[in-house]
Amino acid sequence: MNASSTTMKLCTYMGAVAGTMMFVGIWPLAQMFPPLAPTLSAAEVADYYRAHQTGILVGGILITTSSVLFFPFLAAVATFMKKIEGPVSPLTWSFVMVVAYGFVTLFFAGLFFTAAAYRPDNPDPIIRTLSDIAFFLFVMPAVPGFVQNVLTGVVILGDKRAQPILPRWLGYMNLWTGVLLLPGLAVGLFKVGPFAWNGILAFWLPAVVFGIWFNLMIFAMLAAIKRRALAGD
Repeated sequence: MNASSTTMKLCTYMGAVAGTMMFVGIWPLAQMFPPLAPTLSAAEVADYYRAHQTGILVGGILITTSSVLFFPFLAAVATFMKKIEGPVSPLTWSFVMVVAYGFVTLFFAGLFFTAAAYRPDNPDPIIRTLSDIAFFLFVMPAVPGFVQNVLTGVVILGDKRAQPILPRWLGYMNLWTGVLLLPGLAVGLFKVGPFAWNGILAFWLPAVVFGIWFNLMIFAMLAAIKRRALAGD
């Protein structure tokens, strides 16, 4: 395996590390998976943060760290897209710009979880407000996810090689993933029901779809690296 293949493989595996860190931070540590119900009172939210302070603080560290580690994985995705598009690659550069701020929201979500738990003596409404911002940052960035996945899908499906660098099914999966992430955009309008930030359409559907997309992307990228797809014309 040459140096470039090794680097691509490491960047791809970095995505698995980032995904694991994010999940461990948000679930067993912070215990915010699924999110707290938007209907909880300020006192109930504040009491939860006080009771789980250490886990939320450590979980916040993992969430913010994972947000950075996602970027080597996304750079590997962009490298595949650039190879498919060729020298003139506006869709690849659009992808790079979208993910540059789309995944930053995960970093700030971790910061706001930390801020909400950092001073348990803060008034209850302040803790709830910080918590609300964290959940909005964690669930609501559906449009960046939609555009990111649509760009990826369009590029993959536009590969006219006899043996595409990435399989066509991965292109269709990206398009559908983008569409199914969109319900998260509506969380600011609802406190109960399927479009609330803990609802089946705004949270559970995107969470499951993201997990499937993420693992299948890693699988397909590693397979392409193994057959040295990036080495061909």
